[in-house]
Amino acid sequence: MYDRLVALLSEIGIDSSGVTPQSTFRDLEMDSLSMTELAVNAFEATGVLVDSLTLEVTLAEAAEKFAGAAEPQKA
Repeated sequence: MYDRLVALLSEIGIDSSGVTPQSTFRDLEMDSLSMTELAVNAFEATGVLVDSLTLEVTLAEAAEKFAGAAEPQKA
């Protein structure tokens, strides 16, 4: 999911050339509008909605949140 997330960042115009898993969304100079755009694009691409992303979340943490949300819930 990390690689897909980086691709989605590029799609919304965020320079991902120096991105690492430890980069935060703030490091990428994102704002609330770009975070919303990323969330919408990620939902359209994966069918997964993660609403707990903040500017302080690292890309690795975000990828984990998306992967966890995509897993089927056990009854």
